[in-house]
Parts: sequence; C-alpha cells; structure tokens
Amino acid sequence: MILDLDLKDIIGPLISAVAAGFSIFFAGRAFRHTRKTADRSLTLEAQKMLFEVDKQLISEPKLWSIYDVHPIVTATQDKSPEFQAKLEAFAYLHLNMFDVVILEALDPAIGAEQRRSRVWLDYFYDTVARSSVTRGILERPDSVQLFNPVLLKLYKQWKKKAQGKAKPS
Repeated sequence: MILDLDLKDIIGPLISAVAAGFSIFFAGRAFRHTRKTADRSLTLEAQKMLFEVDKQLISEPKLWSIYDVHPIVTATQDKSPEFQAKLEAFAYLHLNMFDVVILEALDPAIGAEQRRSRVWLDYFYDTVARSSVTRGILERPDSVQLFNPVLLKLYKQWKKKAQGKAKPS
C-alpha cells in the first residue's frame, strides 16, 4: 500500500514538515534575539540610573551622608529639614532604581548571567546595610504600596540575616 503512493503524495507532506522545522528553528532564534535585546536595554537603563545617582553625588557631595558611616557625615552634620528631605529623596532614587533593575534582572543563580545580577543584589544589600535612611523607608507601612514585592522580600531576607549576625554567639 505504501508502495502505491505517487511522488506528488510524498512531496506535499515532506515540504510541510521541512517548513515547520524551519519555522521552529527561526522562532527559537527570534526568541533568543529578543531576549538579548531586552537584557541589553535593561543594562543601558540601569547604567543611566547609575549616572543619575553619580550626578547627584557630584552636584551635592553632602548626599554621601546617605551612608551612616562616611567622612562627609561627620564633616557636615547638616540636620536642616531641607537637607534631610533631600537625603530621603536620594534614598528613594536608589530604591526606585533597585525596584526597576532587580525586578527585571535575571535570577542570580542562572549560569552566565550570574555576575551581572549578583552585582545589583550586592549593591542593594550594601546600600541597606550602610544606610539607615534607606532602611527607614523600607520599614514604613506604605512601602508595600511603593515597591515591588521582590524588592521587599529581598530586604526582609537581608534583615533576617543581619539580625542573625547581630546576636551574640
């Protein structure tokens, strides 16, 4: 029965199968390309945000006092309400940057992308460890409406770990 098939009966399904194979191959390539483009866009946006943080620090060096232990803190001791509001706004700038980047960054445990997303997590952990202003914002009840759950979860994990280290052995 199979031997009774004409060449035209075989060519049609064969061409369809080859076309489907090509479609799957090119769809996979398009998916990888789109993912690379999205990752590159995220990297560029994150760098723009870092440049904004840098510009703020250059234009107002007292903003380094966002970190609890920094030489500028003891040198300036600016407790004016205006500067404290500026300092809080600078902390929000950091948190909003982390909010965007960490939510979109790849899982730090995944292969070749590990280093890039790990750097952002380390930067976030360093900031919350050294900045009581930043921690204060994250501790506020309204923080659940202002920041994504991923960022808040990371902060809670950091806090739990930090409290464990603070306890006497």
